Amino acid sequence: MLAFHERLSAIAAGFVLLLLCNPAPGFARGSQVGHDDPWNPEHIERLPPEVRNAVIRMCRDSPRAGHYFATYFNNSHLMKLHFEHLHCDGQAAFCRGDSCLHEEYGSTRGHYRLLKSYYGSKND
Repeated sequence: MLAFHERLSAIAAGFVLLLLCNPAPGFARGSQVGHDDPWNPEHIERLPPEVRNAVIRMCRDSPRAGHYFATYFNNSHLMKLHFEHLHCDGQAAFCRGDSCLHEEYGSTRGHYRLLKSYYGSKND
């Protein structure tokens, strides 16, 4: 009976060592490998060419956009740009008080064109 308890203790100790040496996947991934910078130039680079070129002309120096700078509606046929989510180095913001520049682009036959430009609420 003593040999059985010794074996059981050895198995339990080995199991505890395995748990301590091989942490769960949630603990092993402490770094943010997939981190997306909130002010990322890639948010501009991913825009359709016509829209990207218009934003670059407006911004000139290192445009960086937040996650919600461009929002899409109607199966991507309508795109709204929210300039409160755009940063341009060395240039004034696109906001006046509580309202910021917004632009709406429509897609026709795969190309976007400006439909509307206006100042609206920062939080719409």
